[in-house]
Amino acid sequence: MRILVCAILILTAFISSKTLAAGPANLEGYELRMDFIESSLEGNRRHASYWQNGWASFYAVSAVAQTALWIDADNSDDSINYSIGALKSVGGLADMLLRPHPGRHGAIPALDLPQNSPEQKREKLDLSEAILRDSAQRASSRHNWQPHAKVVGVNVVAGALIAAFGDGGDALVSSAIGIAIGEANIWTQPTRPEDDWRDYQQNFPATGQFKGPGWQLVPIAGGLALQGRF
Repeated sequence: MRILVCAILILTAFISSKTLAAGPANLEGYELRMDFIESSLEGNRRHASYWQNGWASFYAVSAVAQTALWIDADNSDDSINYSIGALKSVGGLADMLLRPHPGRHGAIPALDLPQNSPEQKREKLDLSEAILRDSAQRASSRHNWQPHAKVVGVNVVAGALIAAFGDGGDALVSSAIGIAIGEANIWTQPTRPEDDWRDYQQNFPATGQFKGPGWQLVPIAGGLALQGRF
């Protein structure tokens, strides 16, 4: 009869750190990885920069213009309409500044990092991968319902306020224009990073990940043993 051995403790002691877990083995193809990522980030930089700066400038100009019209308004309906329009523009500008496009600077954030040791290479590769991954996530967000719901929700609420305290016609126009602008903002984001990140994952093995202390059952002759990882 085979005896199930569950009381044997196999201690596997090793030094665990994120750097060593990633290790030189997972830096295989480092130059190819970096060339791929840098080519992708630099290829998308102009579009991302134009998108970021263009929309930020648009919202800033719109906020200033509508604030001026609000101050100059000679009736309450226009005052309500322009004041809420100015608030929406300020909100759009704040969103652009608080959530800037990750790829707006291309590969520049990682280019000057040293790469004289495995640890430095790991840090440089991690940062480069993060920029490409975050850019891809931003691109794929256009397919999610949340950004579109936010655009519609903000403009419906703004339109309701204009209708309640001002003119109903102004409310419809403001809501329609606001939704159109918000959707244009979403759909004009760079989309290439989504494909680039997918290609990167297919062409290169996954980055090594840190595994912390834990326990697991492992097969041995005649039964099982409890293995510890420290």
